[in-house]
This record gives sequence, C-alpha cells and structure tokens, in this order.
Amino acid sequence: MGRYFGTDGIRGVVHKALTPDLAFRCGAACGHLLKQENNSCKVIIGSDTRASKDMLMGALIAGFTYSGVNVEHIGILPTPALAFLIDRMGAQAGVMISASHNPFYYNGIKILTKGGIKLPDEKELAIEHLMDPFDLPPAERSGELSYNLKAKDFYCEHIKQACEEDIGGFKVVLDCANGATSDTAHRVFPALGLDVSIFHDKPNGLNINENCGSMHMEELANLVRREQADIGFAFDGDADRCLACDSQGRMIDGDKILAVIALYLKEQGRLKRNTLVATVMSNLGLTEKMNQNGIHVPTTKVGDRYVLEEMMEHQFILGGENSGHIIFFEKATTGDGQLTAIMLLCAMKALGLTGEQVHDIFTPYPQVQINVNADDLQKRKLMRDEAFLRNVAKAEAAFAGHGRILVRPSGTEPYIRILVEGPEKTLVESTAKSLEESTAIRLSQLF
Repeated sequence: MGRYFGTDGIRGVVHKALTPDLAFRCGAACGHLLKQENNSCKVIIGSDTRASKDMLMGALIAGFTYSGVNVEHIGILPTPALAFLIDRMGAQAGVMISASHNPFYYNGIKILTKGGIKLPDEKELAIEHLMDPFDLPPAERSGELSYNLKAKDFYCEHIKQACEEDIGGFKVVLDCANGATSDTAHRVFPALGLDVSIFHDKPNGLNINENCGSMHMEELANLVRREQADIGFAFDGDADRCLACDSQGRMIDGDKILAVIALYLKEQGRLKRNTLVATVMSNLGLTEKMNQNGIHVPTTKVGDRYVLEEMMEHQFILGGENSGHIIFFEKATTGDGQLTAIMLLCAMKALGLTGEQVHDIFTPYPQVQINVNADDLQKRKLMRDEAFLRNVAKAEAAFAGHGRILVRPSGTEPYIRILVEGPEKTLVESTAKSLEESTAIRLSQLF
C-alpha cells in the first residue's frame, strides 16, 4: 500500500484522512496522467448516497478539469454500474466516490480504468507522487463538466439481461443498506418476476450501512423470517458485494455463494478449466467441497483486485471473496452485488436447491476473525516485528498442519485482522483469544 491508496482506493474519515484538498490533488494528478495517454480524454464520475459525496465530487471535478480533463457526472449508482459504463460511454476512466461498507462518516475514491479495471499499484503510486508535493500547473484549457443522470438505465438493462434462468416465483427480501441499490433494486428485481420485498432503500446521507446491509446480517435475518421469504440478500453501500440468508435466517456467506455457482457453471460445462478463484480468507471447507467435485481453488491475497488479476491472467470466469465480492468475468470485471443475487437464484433454480440447501452446501471449518485497533504506522511496524511474527508462527505450529492462522493489516480500516481456522473449535477460539491479547501487548511495547 502507498501513502494514500489502500487495497480499495483512497478511504478514510471525511475531513480527517479524506479532505476536499486531497480529493482535488487526486483528481488533478490522475487527470494529468490521463492527458499524457489521451489528450482529449473523458472521465465519468458517480457516488453512493453519503452526505459528503457532493463536497468530494466538487473537489474531484475541480481537479480533473484543472488538468484539462472533461468530466461526465452520472449520479448515484453502484460501483459495478460505473465499471460497466466506462467503455460504453467512451471514457478513459471512471471514479466512484464511496467507502463501500463503512459508516457514513467515511468516504473514499475508487479509480477504475478502461474495461472497468481497478488501477494497478504502479499507477496509484504514480498518482501519489504527483499529489505530494503538488506542483502541477493548470492545463492551457480547462476541462468541461456535463451531466448524464440516465446512464444507470443502461446498467439496469444489462443486469436484467444477465439473468440466465426463469427465476420468477422465488419470494425474496432485499436489504439495500440505504445505499446505491436503493433505486436500482426497484428497477431490476421486480422485472424478473420475483415476489420481492425491498427494505432500507430510503437514504438520507447519514444512514448508509447503519444497522442494515451486508455488515448487519441480523437485520436481513429478521426481515426474511418476518416476510416468510425463500431467501434474502443484503448489499453494502456501493453494491459491489452481496451476502444472503436462508428462510430460517441463517447466513450464507460469499464462500457458499461461490460454491453453488461454481457447481452450476461446472454442470453447464462453462467453468473454465474447472477452476474457482478465491482468497486466503476463504474457508478450508470451500476448498474441500470444490475438490470433491473436481474443482480447483487457487487463492490470492485479500482484495477483489487480486482475484481479478488471477482470473484475467488465466481466463478463469468465476472468483471472489467470502465477504461477498463475487466476479463473473463473462459479465463483469468487478464484484456486483445485484448480479450475484441473480446468479445465485439462477443456480438454485437450475440445480433445484432451496436456500437451506445453499446454506448447507458444505460444512465450514470453525473459524474466528478478530480485529485489533492499529493505525497505519502501527500496522507497518508490527508486520515487520520479528518477535511478533515468531509468536504467530508458534501459534500456528500447534495445529500441526491441520489449520491455519492469517494475520494481516486491513487495507481499508484501522485494524490488524486475525483469522484462526482449524478442525477443533476449542483450539481455534483459545488460539484467537491468545493472539488478540499478544497483538495488543506487542503494539503497546512497540509504541
């Protein structure tokens, strides 16, 4: 990670880590690099529903136009919609103002290039070098701003056409997290013949992800039971991820969604080289289930950008994260929560599965995930500390090769993330607790 860019663009608390000045410099720096590649380039820019969107939007637009880049404002829409529209609107890049699953007081800047692909690390570093210190001169001719608030109509049609089966008849609950699907979900899901109830679709700028959406699955569980639905889906603020729950309110995570869709695609002969790409955060139960069905599961670093890189390099068509970022490379180049929900319903219809059977598709290994507070400096220092790393290795050795420990700095939030997984629940829980305590102690010793 660089100084400003993490694993999913620039993200932070508004007016602290993320300011209008930073947004202006980011837009100007990115625009400067784009102009070197194409002198008459255009950028499209959209956002989720956070109150800070307009302030940051204005700063970014000022930065791009300062560098002579034309900007087309396409309004509030999901991140995957922006990714889909870049090429179709003749743009060289797209910028999404969103902090995904974070609370309203966070926001972020995601930059996507042609094809809807996230910027590679080297491009992000090049932008950072131009941002600080900032001494870029203005373009001889400023860029121009235009508006196209109907652009997401094309995306909604794309999502509806992506449906491969007759899924009419399913009774479905949607939790829109008061985010970017608050409008699009109403356009897409009823048109597919679903008996659909839509909740948390009234954003006010402050309630995005607030006790709803994919970060608060207990709310979806309550709604599904109350509505007596077959299945429920919860999106995050910018709708690039989706989680689900069955009619009993039991959570269906990204690993189980991936498993069912992989089996669906394999049965159709479409799963390229019988491979599903996952990350190191995926449960070992997923790998076992896939291997039992002749499906190979290579893993990448955490982050859907790394999943996509692996898919693009080998032309695999399905990959994702247990957090609900699922990529269908035949249809999209980024995680798409609404597309994920539709594809899972298609798989359920074709395979004759209920939501309960999706939940039970495999038995996950006992797993504990813990977050320990740490700022960027603490993260960097801890992950280079030999005493700490020896302690982690010693803890993992206790599993004798039948479990694993993953300790990593979050790329989007101020945490050290600890994952412990193994066949024995008691050992997993005690190891996780011990690591949590030792991590906090070591941080206090280092600082």
